[in-house]
Amino acid sequence: MRTQTDKTEFTCPSAPPEPGSVLLGVVVTPGQIVYITPNPPVTREMLDAFENSGVPPENRLRFAGPCMEHRCEQWAGTRCGLIDRVVDHFGGGDGADPLPKCGIRSTCRWFAQHGRSACESCPEVIRKPAGT
Repeated sequence: MRTQTDKTEFTCPSAPPEPGSVLLGVVVTPGQIVYITPNPPVTREMLDAFENSGVPPENRLRFAGPCMEHRCEQWAGTRCGLIDRVVDHFGGGDGADPLPKCGIRSTCRWFAQHGRSACESCPEVIRKPAGT
């Protein structure tokens, strides 16, 4: 497990869809994301277009934005509790597959906490599963 002690501003790979965030990827199927690099900035017009289709953007897209730390309901003490639970549940892969081309890895909160295991578990996270 990795730790960060410097004052890096981390990015959350499961941020709400709002202007100022970026589009991280498209959920193709549960457990599979096609990452978009470079990450396009999210605009109000983009969100309106997605919302007008009748399917909430969170069901089919992943967004990234600044990590809110203690202001986030997922925050657990000094770290992101969400990725801790996801990695505990899904575990890491065998490390044989190359990591996806991710535009936020250098500042990703999850990668800082769990390294490769976070990247291997990341596609399992859908902010708002279908039917909710």
